[in-house]
Amino acid sequence: MSEFVTGVEEMAGAAGAVGTTAFPTRPSRSYWRESADRLWGNRVAVLCAVYIVLLAIAALAAPLISRYVTHSDATSQDLTRLFQAPGGGHLLGTDELGRDTLTRLVYGAQVSLTVGFLTAALSLVVGGTVGMVAGYLGGWLDTLLMRLVDVILSIPAIFLFILLSTLLRPNAVTLSFIIAFVGWGNVGRLVRAEALSLRSREFIVATRSIGAGTVRLIARHLVPNALPVMIVAASLAVGQIILVESALSFLGLGIQPPTPSWGNMLSYAQQYYYHSAWLVVFPGVMIFLVVLAASLLGNAVRDAFDPRLR
Repeated sequence: MSEFVTGVEEMAGAAGAVGTTAFPTRPSRSYWRESADRLWGNRVAVLCAVYIVLLAIAALAAPLISRYVTHSDATSQDLTRLFQAPGGGHLLGTDELGRDTLTRLVYGAQVSLTVGFLTAALSLVVGGTVGMVAGYLGGWLDTLLMRLVDVILSIPAIFLFILLSTLLRPNAVTLSFIIAFVGWGNVGRLVRAEALSLRSREFIVATRSIGAGTVRLIARHLVPNALPVMIVAASLAVGQIILVESALSFLGLGIQPPTPSWGNMLSYAQQYYYHSAWLVVFPGVMIFLVVLAASLLGNAVRDAFDPRLR
């Protein structure tokens, strides 16, 4: 009998211990924190981000690099050192006018990165605003704005580039506006689709039922919820924009000399490829690396912020 009682007591004690044991729980994390952690855990994305940041720092420090490292200006010519091979006084050699290639590459990074990120920001603001208004308000305004988007997207981009480049002498800022004028339509369509799916959600209906105005609904509720889609669209577009800028400069429709850009460096170096291959290789490699880094980073941002992959 005593053994039975002892066994019952042990079972009761074990049950009490189980009832009082604190099981480990996973702390709740916000959507932004979890997405940032997933992005930080992607080593390829972190490496690409570090590369783009270092390139941006070098572009901002171009005057210091020109003064203390290369000791050459981006436009200064030295006709006694034409086509000098990499090494010696010029780390990456000189071009057909004796200009230092490394200095021109660093200043060219200013153009490419400025055009890439400024154009993405402009497309995001214009396309995001149009898409958000059209998707949320709907009706005749939605129809009107989407027909405007259709008109913009139906015009061949190269003709708009030629026309606008003829009317405006392109620099980094004006070229950003030219490319954004052509490219905001795709962002507008993407944001409109997101706004259409959000406006019928329960939290939007509940907020509207307590008297929230249209501006407050869009600014405080629709935009934050559509922001991940907009960030992904912008990050994926940067690489394509840099390619467009390089192609326009290569064709003579972009940045005009003597201002250096990777595109016009390639354009003027193509005829000297057989005896001075580095003039083509260096700007081509820079375009390839920055576009690859931007594309990989954009894909990683898409995967990190996609709720379906959480």
